[in-house]
Amino acid sequence: MQKDCHLTAQDLVAFFQLKKEDFGHIALVSGDLQRANMCVEKLDHPVKNFTFIDYTFWTGSVNGKKITVGNGGLFSPDAAFVTEILCCAGVDVLIRLGSCGALKEDIQVGDFIIADTVFRGDGTTRYYVDDDFVPEADREISDRLFQESSQVTRTHRGPIWTTDALFRETREFVNPQIEKGAIAVDMIASSFFTVASLYRKKTAAILTVSDNLITGEIGFLDPGFFEAQKKMIDIAFSTAEKLNGH
Repeated sequence: MQKDCHLTAQDLVAFFQLKKEDFGHIALVSGDLQRANMCVEKLDHPVKNFTFIDYTFWTGSVNGKKITVGNGGLFSPDAAFVTEILCCAGVDVLIRLGSCGALKEDIQVGDFIIADTVFRGDGTTRYYVDDDFVPEADREISDRLFQESSQVTRTHRGPIWTTDALFRETREFVNPQIEKGAIAVDMIASSFFTVASLYRKKTAAILTVSDNLITGEIGFLDPGFFEAQKKMIDIAFSTAEKLNGH
């Protein structure tokens, strides 16, 4: 190789001609496109920032506050590079709006999870940090999300586990994470928190429970799950409006 790194996030920022003033101080980052589009609908005068592969971000305003929204990937690898682009582009606060599987019997489909820390079971973050690194959410933002969501529905808070292997969530791998204290599992938070922390950005995550690994409940098509996602978006916007920044 002639360069130390073939392609960096800063290279893409320059390629897309992105400027810090094009983005909001806060970005609400969804996993899937449908959820991201629901966020776009809440913005006044949204302007597209960029599209990279299948990931698109928009910036507009809500009650005069500039906010960026978009779909940041369904899995750890794409979440890592999208998060890094946002960090290099000048976003200071990133809030993940996602889904997860519950790891406690009393957590139901449609409940909310506020992630405090993440146990890293993904393969992406080992390229960024040492194995003993534990990514953490910003306490102030997490407190605000918890306060807002607790007024809406049942909300739980604690460590979560990120894995890359959806069809290998077996007792062999799941039970040790439960013993460590994980209350839910997702496929993104590890990369999202880890990459942002390297840029000294503040992060938090609110997740809607889609299924339960303990009881075996599957709620991907449950109307309650879809309604919870709508509520989650409202909670995220309400929290973003109350945070300091532009």
